[in-house]
Amino acid sequence: GLMSDTGYNRLMVEKPFGTSYKTAEELQNQLESGFSDDQIFRIDHYLGKEMVQNISAVRFGNPILDATWNKNYIKNVQVTLAEQLGVEERAGYYNTAGALLDMIQNHAFQIVGWLAMEKPSSFSDTDIRAAKNTVFSKLKMYDKREVVANFVRGQYGRGREVWQKSYTEEPDVPADSKNDTYVA
Repeated sequence: GLMSDTGYNRLMVEKPFGTSYKTAEELQNQLESGFSDDQIFRIDHYLGKEMVQNISAVRFGNPILDATWNKNYIKNVQVTLAEQLGVEERAGYYNTAGALLDMIQNHAFQIVGWLAMEKPSSFSDTDIRAAKNTVFSKLKMYDKREVVANFVRGQYGRGREVWQKSYTEEPDVPADSKNDTYVA
């Protein structure tokens, strides 16, 4: 009953898009069984942040940066997404998602896509997605042993101020939670 015979039919899906590659693929297959690709909008609210929206303008609108934003002049890029707030009222969601699903697999990867992609042939959604997908297809996939050797996970503790609670002191967070709130 979601589809109508008149007007536009659109489906907006916000992150996280599945909890693993398998569940993301299952979700994609289910969506494709009822909607065409041009009707499905996978959104990430983080991309609405002003600085994130300005990445393409800064990169491709500035002739100096456009000419030097490449492997000949840039050796390393590090993306840091830091917040000073806790989980606030999001404990029910956050304790099942954690930093990997909440921040890395979508927000951070979208920024990496904008930073590392070649200039698309146009700024249409399909050309931007193709340019980002080229970047994503070249990223190294780590096995479990490499994850342990190359990634650090943690959980924020109590801050210096009285109002800065530890993660496990947040409302609705289990006191014995081992959920990651930090990933590097």
